[in-house]
Amino acid sequence: MTSHDVTTVPDVDEHRSAVSRGWTARYALASTGLWLALLTPAQVQLARQAEIFAPDSKEALLGLATGLGSAVTAVAVPVFGAASDRTRTRFGKRRPWVGGGVLLGAAGFLWLASATSATTMLLGWVVAQLGLAAVQAGLVATIPDSVPRPQLGMVAGWAGMTQMLGALLGTVLVNQLVVDLAAGYLACAAVAVAAAVPFLLRYRDGDLAPARQPKSAVRWTPDLAWAWASRFLVMLGFALITQYLLYYLTDELDVADPQRSLLMVTAVTVLCAMVAALTAGRWSDRVGRRRVFVAAGGGLLGAGALAMALAPTWPVAIAAAAAVGVGFGTFLAVDLAVVASVLPSASNTGRDLGVFAIAVAAPQILAPALAVPVLALAGYTGLYLMTGLVAGAGGALVLRVRSVR
Repeated sequence: MTSHDVTTVPDVDEHRSAVSRGWTARYALASTGLWLALLTPAQVQLARQAEIFAPDSKEALLGLATGLGSAVTAVAVPVFGAASDRTRTRFGKRRPWVGGGVLLGAAGFLWLASATSATTMLLGWVVAQLGLAAVQAGLVATIPDSVPRPQLGMVAGWAGMTQMLGALLGTVLVNQLVVDLAAGYLACAAVAVAAAVPFLLRYRDGDLAPARQPKSAVRWTPDLAWAWASRFLVMLGFALITQYLLYYLTDELDVADPQRSLLMVTAVTVLCAMVAALTAGRWSDRVGRRRVFVAAGGGLLGAGALAMALAPTWPVAIAAAAAVGVGFGTFLAVDLAVVASVLPSASNTGRDLGVFAIAVAAPQILAPALAVPVLALAGYTGLYLMTGLVAGAGGALVLRVRSVR
């Protein structure tokens, strides 16, 4: 199948009106709540809980929990996305999945807050991930459902910014405001539910497809495949950088206070990513180009990793954090606009975007399997040299997407 076969989405786009600032604000709020709930436990809460339930094997338990959560996401998001494509209710097709998912996610957090063993912790996290996967599937599909192409970069920029903002706010929430472990889980649940409410009350599905549609497999056009591979490699590069950052600061740079240093590096990365996501998204709309921004984002992320490999010093680590943040924020914003532009059918956007969620979840599982042998053979120099090449290659692959400028 050639790129000329991808015709359904552009036809629908011609009849869309521009989304309002209120629509974008409500989407950004709901998306921030989603990412706060997804990332905060993975980055903070599960590690603390694993140390309680398995002090002698906390690393293994944490790895099992995060790997299991990523596997659930990789399977559930495409399934829920496909189901939402064919859902027809008085509340629309996406809202039932966003609303039901956030309630199920909150139930999972209640389970986690009351967990009494490693097993109940893992089961609670699976329930939470299932609920949040439904939210992710329904929420992300509203962008190609509702947003016309001239606004894709702007809205995608806000969407990309919310991932980093959710991570930052979640870290502050459970480390500064609600430090108790159980209360932290409950706070994450409350924020996720509250953030989704304005979107759920105001969002209306457009009449983009007939109620009954024949089932079909994902049509893997070359453009779709290149876009998927690009996202997978860049996300793998980011996972390789972030998952071993604390150990890099401790073992390679030998900083005096690793936790404080990690917080500083993370803050630089997140703030740079947020600014870059909003700027790059609007800029790509203005110039009418997408691929160059995605390629530059992957290249900057890779350059930051190469700097960490070749010059392992604290000042370079801070500069690298800024490069990684700008690169990742740029990539997050404009890559989503590229993906939305190459989807093969307006009637299956939830399913097809769910397939792209695998390109985000799978690297979280693959990163440790790649990193452990590389660290054993070549240390952090080898790990971050590999990371730089992976991220740079991921950014470059988007240039093979022919149907997007």
